[in-house]
Amino acid sequence: MKDNFYLKSDTVTITPSNREDLWESDWNIAFKKGDKEQIGTATFAGEKLLGTIPLNVELMPQYRNRGLGTEIIRMMVNWAFLHKNIFEVISRVEHENDKGVNALQKAGFVYRGIDKEKVETYSIVKPKTVWTGVYLVVGIIVGMLLGIVFNSLWLGFATGIIASLCVGGIMDNQALKYRESVTGKSAKSVKHSKK
Repeated sequence: MKDNFYLKSDTVTITPSNREDLWESDWNIAFKKGDKEQIGTATFAGEKLLGTIPLNVELMPQYRNRGLGTEIIRMMVNWAFLHKNIFEVISRVEHENDKGVNALQKAGFVYRGIDKEKVETYSIVKPKTVWTGVYLVVGIIVGMLLGIVFNSLWLGFATGIIASLCVGGIMDNQALKYRESVTGKSAKSVKHSKK
């Protein structure tokens, strides 16, 4: 296992302050080009519910309004979605914080509501799996090879496509059932589009 664990882009590096507790400790944000000065923090700390985790990003005032917030949010969300049991990332922001709202929306978050303290909730949902498409491509290739073997390109092609659609459909269905078992929600009940 590597000792240096971090997320990086062309602009920033994000390093966990405690590798033993990635979900509760702060992640330190610094510019990539040799500057060790911390410009902010990000954290997943907070209440985690059924495949949903919170995300909070704080940049020092002098580093705001440069597009860094959106970039950092995307990096953290992409890392979180690499984990099998994470299906939604939520973030709460003060109603008056237009720049925070803007950064979340640019990163793909959708408004979910506001509480009595004027704190807005935004979230982004992990896209559903698309195994059917992957297997369709594989099926076309296998089908063509079968067609050559059977000396009937159309028979092999049809066999490959039908088999791939069946396998892909089964894989997508299993992924959907797993997602629903973790979140307790039907995937159809979660809104994926922006309002």
